Parts: sequence; C-alpha cells; structure tokens
Amino acid sequence: MAPLTPKRKTISTVRTTRRSSPTMSIRSLSTTRSLSPLSDEKALRALAIRSRRFRTTLSPIQEERNSDIHRTAHPKISNTTPPKYSTHRHVACGICKRDHRLVTCSKYTNMNLKEKYDAVTTHKYCINCLARSHRTKSCTSEKRCSTCNGKHHSTLHGHPRLYTHVTETKRERGVEAHPFTTPRGPPSLLAKQTLVPTALIRIKQADKWHKVRALINPVQKRITIGSDLIKKLRLPITYLNEHRICHLKIGSLIDDQLRLETHALISKDLPTRPYEQDISDEIRKRFDHLVLADPSFTKANNVMLELGADLYPKIIKSGIFHPDNGTVVTQNTTLGWILTGILN
Repeated sequence: MAPLTPKRKTISTVRTTRRSSPTMSIRSLSTTRSLSPLSDEKALRALAIRSRRFRTTLSPIQEERNSDIHRTAHPKISNTTPPKYSTHRHVACGICKRDHRLVTCSKYTNMNLKEKYDAVTTHKYCINCLARSHRTKSCTSEKRCSTCNGKHHSTLHGHPRLYTHVTETKRERGVEAHPFTTPRGPPSLLAKQTLVPTALIRIKQADKWHKVRALINPVQKRITIGSDLIKKLRLPITYLNEHRICHLKIGSLIDDQLRLETHALISKDLPTRPYEQDISDEIRKRFDHLVLADPSFTKANNVMLELGADLYPKIIKSGIFHPDNGTVVTQNTTLGWILTGILN
C-alpha cells in the first residue's frame, strides 16, 4: 500500500492546483488544451491532408485552364473541340447567286461556248472541275474532259484558248485531235487530198423534215449533234449527269422507208469543216454514175451532225468498188454512196 500513496498525493495536488486558479476562464482553458502537444500534432496532420488535397485539385484545374487558353489561341490545333469557324466557306453560283453548282445552273447550260468560258474565267472558277475554292493550276481532281481527256471541264471543250493546250497534249501522246481534222500550217509536198465520207440526211422536228449535212465516223462511239443545230431546230434537250442528250428521228433522202430513232450527244465540236477549202469540181465527174449520199461532197461546208458506230451498222449496205485503182473506196449505204480515200 505504500507505493500508492504518492500517486494519490499527485492527483490531489493537480486537483488542488486547478481549483486554486479561480481566475482561469473557460476560454483560457480551451486555449491551453489546443496548445497541447497532442492537439498540435492533429492540427498539423489535418493541415497536411488539406494541403495535399488542394494540390491534387489545383493541378488538373491549372491544366484545364491552360488547355482552354491554348484552344482559344489556336482553334485549329484542338483535337477535342471543333473550331469555331470553318476554312471551307460555301460560295453560291457566280452567275445567278443561287445555292447550286455551276454545272447545274440553267443559265450556264443555255450559254454558248464563248459565254461559258467567259463566265468561268470572270467568276474565277477552276477550268478543270468548276470549283471556286482553288485555281486551275492547283486542281487535284482526276476528272478530265469526256471528249478529249484534256484538263478542262467537258462543258468547255472546243474553246480556242483550250484547243492549243489539248492539241499539244495529244501530240505528245501521239493522238490526233480528231480523226477527220486536217492539220493546219504549210502543206507537205507529198500530201494529197483525202476524201471524207459525208451524207445528207433528214431530221424530223415536230411535223417537218430538215435537211442536214452529216459526217460518217464509225470510230466514234455515239452520234453527236451540234448545239447550234439544236437551237436552230428547237429540239428538246435532256440532261444526263454532266451530259446533254437529244432525241432524234432520222430519215434518208433516197429511201423513204428508213426511219431511225436514237439519242444524240450534244457536242461543242460541231459544226466542223471536213476540208480547209473546196475540192475541185472536176473530181465529181468520176462519180456521176452513182447516187451519192452527199452530191456536194467536194464542198468545205459545215458538218452539223456526226454519225457514230451506233448507227453505222444500220445504214451500211452491201456494195463496194474502187473507181480510182484502189485509192478511193465507194461504199453503198441507205443514205447513198459515200466516198473515202486519197485522190490521185
């Protein structure tokens, strides 16, 4: 029991000390407790925890803020949010100011070749694809002219300013501009006159028949007709993709039973001239005994229609002979006799 005596005295001493301090208030007591070593350690731990939480929260906030500033300064670089503006702006039709492509514009399709080329260059369209977002030199489109495969739109084929470029391109490839086109420039001393097969046919418009001079070209896939003849006869036009076609009723001047119906492609290459100048009329005397498909085959008058391989089997007939020892061939057709070859 002796060892317990000091502890009781200590406790009584502490109690006596606390009781003997009547001037200590409750506030001073709480302050004293908060300054105890145990309380300071808890406060430091809580402060460290809060500090760590604040740092972990501050880091993503700062990163998000920096990314927002980066997006604002460089809107095109952002991969998460789309830019506020687009680099490709919509451009309306330059001719009628409506919301459609130039190739579908009715005013553009009704223009002649010169007016179309002037409209394309004036409104700064690409000659190859008819777009206004770039120039022709920087065009990356792989589409080419459906007629000559040149780097220009099919609706512009035949314009004089494009002809030189197309001719040079075809000469580099070893291809002629047209199978019946006579080369310009000084003639060679060895060159001889070549006859081109032409014929006079009839085209029906409403209840009337019109006489038209045509070129027979079996190496061409389809029959083609000049746009000037379409306007002259007021023939109906149908649109098929980028092409314009026309329904034709064709007849013969010597065979009333011949009636052909077909769809012709409207071409800017027509009208064309089969010769640079008229051939001597003395040549016609060699063929006076024949009913010719084109009695004026020596004339360099315009050809408004071109019959292709689609109609050639329907007009060809049996009968071939060589009146000039094999240099000229005459072929019988439902349109009359046609002449092909080199004149001596």
